[in-house]
Amino acid sequence: MMKRFLAYVFFYLSLLVTGQAQFLAPLESYPLSASPYHRSRLSAVGDTLNLPFFDDFANQPAGPASRLYWQRGGGALVNNQFGLNPPSVGVATLEGIRGNGLPYNNITAYGSTDTLTSKPLDLQNYQPLRDSVYLSFYWQAGGLAGSPDTYSATRPVFLALEFKQANGTWQEVWRQTGANQVTAFQRENIRLLDPVYFYKGFQFRFRSSGVQKGTGDSWNLDYIYLNQKINPNKRLIEDVAINQRLNSLLNRYTAMPAWQFLANPAAELNDSAFTTINNLNQQFVPITWRGYTQVAGRAQPADTFLRGNAAVPPLASLLITGTPRAAALPNTLGNDFTVKSALFINSREASARTRQNDTIARISEFKDYYAYDDGTAESNFSLDKVGQRLGAYAFETNIPDGVKGVRVYFTKTNVAGHQISFRVWDNDAEKNIPAANAKAQVGFVIPVIDSLNQFFDVIFPAPAPVSGIFYVGWSLSSNVPDFVNIGFDLNEAASGKIQYNNNGTGWATFSGERGALMLRPIMDRVTNSEDLIDRQSTITVFPNPTTGRVYLRGPVTAWQVTDITGKLIKAGKVKTAAEPELDLSSLADGLYFIHCQTKKQIIIKKISIRH
Repeated sequence: MMKRFLAYVFFYLSLLVTGQAQFLAPLESYPLSASPYHRSRLSAVGDTLNLPFFDDFANQPAGPASRLYWQRGGGALVNNQFGLNPPSVGVATLEGIRGNGLPYNNITAYGSTDTLTSKPLDLQNYQPLRDSVYLSFYWQAGGLAGSPDTYSATRPVFLALEFKQANGTWQEVWRQTGANQVTAFQRENIRLLDPVYFYKGFQFRFRSSGVQKGTGDSWNLDYIYLNQKINPNKRLIEDVAINQRLNSLLNRYTAMPAWQFLANPAAELNDSAFTTINNLNQQFVPITWRGYTQVAGRAQPADTFLRGNAAVPPLASLLITGTPRAAALPNTLGNDFTVKSALFINSREASARTRQNDTIARISEFKDYYAYDDGTAESNFSLDKVGQRLGAYAFETNIPDGVKGVRVYFTKTNVAGHQISFRVWDNDAEKNIPAANAKAQVGFVIPVIDSLNQFFDVIFPAPAPVSGIFYVGWSLSSNVPDFVNIGFDLNEAASGKIQYNNNGTGWATFSGERGALMLRPIMDRVTNSEDLIDRQSTITVFPNPTTGRVYLRGPVTAWQVTDITGKLIKAGKVKTAAEPELDLSSLADGLYFIHCQTKKQIIIKKISIRH
């Protein structure tokens, strides 16, 4: 799916943390999908809608609101990032970034920003008093994107609801002003009483006003419902909805190298997968649920690790949790793999629209990198803007490995063309800080960050051997005159993993807002460093080169043979004390890798076959 990114907004009105050493600030850009939703129904895009109208933004990819219900444009972002405890999973966020990725203004000015406008609705056959037509919605000030500033004459910060009259003019019917605070989601019920609204082509829209560059003045919307025959003293719609993202399948990370996971799967797999549901009804509702994991592209069936049922109390939340099974995941070396974890509830609801919020899923990658983040940024992280600056991020291997590069998510900066240096350090075990000397370093020219924000891969000249705790990070010289911004994920946590050192004052641990830096070490299972491999054990593979017969000498308990692409060719276990003999005579000439498993680690040996 094509990706486009909203961009260009950074105010340096940031959250100052820990003695002016690091800064968190409103996000300047975030990714969204450019593709329309519900492709099978695109023929209905131009139609006038009938009641009921309902959208809770569930199970939609990040991007513009669905063209089935909303007019194109306006800048509102459907997402599962910025809402705090919404009624159902998925919200629409309105702030100071256009839908095309540009700010509404290149200076810090205040005025109209995003809009979210419904498609035309046919209300011509309804009457104001007889039919009791109401619009219901939930709103939240701030969330994770940034709390709206306090309203004033010079800073008109607000969220408004407007109805379109038959003569084409918009009339404001509700307004919430900014108060410099994040609120819980609150519900509003607005009755349509004026006869000027009851015509074919009626529309409503939400309009935000605030700072016109960035996510500083943000509002979230959820559960928008317009219908007739409404009793405002009762819940306008009955639903049981999932309202939280699934947590990571992994215990310490959101992604990790496949071979590092397989070295200790029981410890790395999270012992609890969970989400919460909201009963939006005014009575008990019996539900059942199921949680499962599924390895992508594998023939094996999904593994159900959770089943349950409950009668959920009215207007209450329920935590659903289960324990994924390591036995359901790959347990031998081979290609990388991806796992889908999912949970769905059976609420027995008649409406297909409300059933959209009954399922939640998450993808976990087991490839060649570590990550604490989920791939989406809600804020910016930067070191101080002057002087010599160092930042470091701690990770830990299960078996010795090599760091071949870093993957970094830059956001908008004013220092394109300047150089940043990426580094790898061992851990100083006595102080639990980066070692005095970096063991790998590479310079990188900071690119121009436009509306296509993305991860950049920076590769070291040679893989840096690491074992146990290590750090990847960056350094900036005094020649870099401003902030360098890296994405910061507020939905995940890497507490105590970020360290900084400004102007040689010594390393200190970042203790600011909960979150995860979007900086990922890229690992090298085949390190291309014979020195690294040889230091890992006394295992010997001989003869090498060979015409087909190979012997393994050393404490090998199991072995696998892969080609240079990582494809598994052969595998076996060592059952006797004799040196294992491998018959590889059927393989074509070329380079192969023998993965030798011991009780503590996996050693990779390169071998050449020549017939």
